[in-house]
Amino acid sequence: MRVGLREVVFSANCFAAAMLALYVSFALGLERPFWAMATVYITSQPLSGAVRSKAVFRLIGTLVGASAAVVMVPLLVGAPLLLSLALAGWVAACQFVSLLDRTPRSYLFMLAGYTAALVGFPTVGHPEAIFDVAVLRAQEIGIGVTCAALVHAAIWPRSVTALLGARVRTLLGEAERWIGDALAPAPTERADQERRRLAADVTELHVMATHVPFDTAAARPTRALLSALQDRFVLLLPLVSAVEDRLRAIAVEGEVPAEVAALVDDIRGWASDADAHEPASLVARADALAAALTPTDWRELLIANLLDRLRELVEALDTARLVAAQAIAPDAAPPERVLALLSERRQRPLHRDLPLALLSAVATLAAILACCGFWIMTAWPEGAVAAMIAAVVCCFFATMDDPVPAQRGFLIWTVASLPLVALYLFALLPLVHSFETLALLLAPALLVPGVLMALPRWYGRMMPLLIGLAGGLALTNSFTADAAGFFNGSVAQLAGVAAAMVATRLCRSLGAGAALRRLRRAGWRELVELAARPGRAPLPAWRSRMLDRVGLLGARVGDLEQGDRDAGMAALRELRVGVNLAQLAPANDTADDTLAALRADVAAHYRARARGEVAAPDAALLARLDAAISTALAEAPAPRDRLAALTGLRRNFFPAARGLDHARAAA
Repeated sequence: MRVGLREVVFSANCFAAAMLALYVSFALGLERPFWAMATVYITSQPLSGAVRSKAVFRLIGTLVGASAAVVMVPLLVGAPLLLSLALAGWVAACQFVSLLDRTPRSYLFMLAGYTAALVGFPTVGHPEAIFDVAVLRAQEIGIGVTCAALVHAAIWPRSVTALLGARVRTLLGEAERWIGDALAPAPTERADQERRRLAADVTELHVMATHVPFDTAAARPTRALLSALQDRFVLLLPLVSAVEDRLRAIAVEGEVPAEVAALVDDIRGWASDADAHEPASLVARADALAAALTPTDWRELLIANLLDRLRELVEALDTARLVAAQAIAPDAAPPERVLALLSERRQRPLHRDLPLALLSAVATLAAILACCGFWIMTAWPEGAVAAMIAAVVCCFFATMDDPVPAQRGFLIWTVASLPLVALYLFALLPLVHSFETLALLLAPALLVPGVLMALPRWYGRMMPLLIGLAGGLALTNSFTADAAGFFNGSVAQLAGVAAAMVATRLCRSLGAGAALRRLRRAGWRELVELAARPGRAPLPAWRSRMLDRVGLLGARVGDLEQGDRDAGMAALRELRVGVNLAQLAPANDTADDTLAALRADVAAHYRARARGEVAAPDAALLARLDAAISTALAEAPAPRDRLAALTGLRRNFFPAARGLDHARAAA
């Protein structure tokens, strides 16, 4: 763990913003200044643009959620069960929409959900005050986010755009090194590690890109540009894997031809040094070698397929370099190829897991209703706190495959905050008689966790500690130390977190392996559609969702056991399978019977996989492929695109199959 000047300044900024928010709230005579102080720490991020993005969405979400509470509480306060169901249903519905949105707006929906719980549940005993509490919440949140945004922007702001440029350079360098290692004559041990690191860094790029619109840099890359860059890097994952696979397969069948080996070596050199060759000349060489090749056997088909993949690799890396250069220098005029990508990227759908989002909403609904039921049956004065905390904790971690470990950490660090809260409530705060003394006393408890919060591995631990501290102190204009209230409130906090953990574990907890299998099943269902209805499924939309799934899969590969990790690598090839199927789509209704039968077999295979039947491709599919390849080889001239697609399918489905069996194909 390394703490530098950046972390110290970040903590000082957080503390200064929190004290400013407290002072303004006290000066205005607001009733709950601790809301503003807690908001500063929840909103603060090491990057100034990230602070502004969270501030905007947090404020809007707070206004929406508070308005919902104002509508529901007065109408249903006479029916506690209905009110509990309405508030819990609102939180669950907002969480459901947030999980499906998968854009920066998702934070707004999440805030709109649990803000209604934070405003609504404490006011059920005095519904006449609901409007005042809603307005107060909006005021305190507004003060907190404004103070955080101003202080972080004024004191040594850290630009998202500048850091993003550095990360893009690093990411491009990682991709170039990985391509160089993948094309090496002998496979290197670090290639798999480089592939996983590239996938993880692409995910980090996506997270950073969400904050760019709020950055203060004079010239900022657009979100469409950064999304296109992410797509280019993600596309390299299955493409480089395909090139590696073809090189290994050709080596098994015999030597790689000298001209092809020279091209591979030149592409490897160009990947390391962009000035070593012109990409257009490398593409022209690949096309010339492919045009001169007349495949007659499986080895020559593999060589032709390798040349096609090499051409695609050169084009993909060259495009990635162009988009990366535009992201690093966003004020430069974009080239035509980048403009075309941006136009295509504007209308790309992403993968959405409706069942998992629904299960998350059900878990949230169950956790809140369980707390409300216990509260109603026992008339527990602090039952509202448990319901509120359950809503917050369910929403905080809903995007994770398995939120329970993070929720458990939240529980542990909330418990860790309680002795500190008790020390302040019963020993230190009674000594305070001025704001200056209060700030001085709070400094140690806020500055040290603030430094650690700037470190990614400690953020998830310090945030519940600081939230527990701010909520436990509950600073107001009139201080009273209530031991019974502190004990009940603490128990209610822990009960709310425990309820969220139990409901999440019962309803939707997934491991990385289970998440991978869900992603693959979604892809299989779409591959069935692509194979069964060639030419009808919208290919750009399918490719967009598959690219998104490849990114999601790649981000999880490092967290998997070896068996699931192999499955994750296999999933990266399924993007190529879909492209191959699209290449086999008939141009008219008089499709070749052999290809129609082949597509039917592929659809049946993926249909069985989607139903949960673990089945390897059967011999009948191999026979269909061999028959289709033999038919294409017999044509004059041989259909290059069809042969490339068929070769790719055969290699992806049957990597262990050797040369073509013409007798089997004829049969």
